[in-house]
Amino acid sequence: MRTFVAARGVALAGLAAASATAAHGGPSALAEPAWSLPALAAASAGVAALLRLMHAASATRSLAARARRGASRATHAPLGFAETAAVMLAAQGCAHVALLAAGAPAHPGQVAALALHTGLALLGAAVVRAADRSLTAALAELAAAIATAAELLLALAGPHRLVPVAAPAGRSPAGACRGRAPPAAA
Repeated sequence: MRTFVAARGVALAGLAAASATAAHGGPSALAEPAWSLPALAAASAGVAALLRLMHAASATRSLAARARRGASRATHAPLGFAETAAVMLAAQGCAHVALLAAGAPAHPGQVAALALHTGLALLGAAVVRAADRSLTAALAELAAAIATAAELLLALAGPHRLVPVAAPAGRSPAGACRGRAPPAAA
């Protein structure tokens, strides 16, 4: 069984760090390498993890389509939106502390900063939750395909009734014991 918790965690952490950097630096941060490079690195890690989740969903859907010929199983327990948002806010808080430790200036207005951080965290949580739900749906499709394939195999494996077949005129039935006779004279 395979799980995708690490990919979801990296997606949450990467998007949280990138959004915290964007909240601290604002639009002018793109011109400043001290801001833009960490934000780009965090966003890249987050996007790579999101792509991993989406690839897993796509591969699982393909596997579900082929499950009637053979299958493997993977599991994924999705987080609810509240859990995803809480993790995103916690990750953004950690990124905030790291930015302050790296020398980034604090926000001038606390109320606006908290609203911005919360809004960006909820937006990131919605994106990760969508990828999480997509993977869960794909795994449910796979489970249904496996169940269908198992039902087909069980139906094939059941006892079969032998139906007698009449032999054509002048021939003995297939599989009939014919005995042993001497070779024909030439």
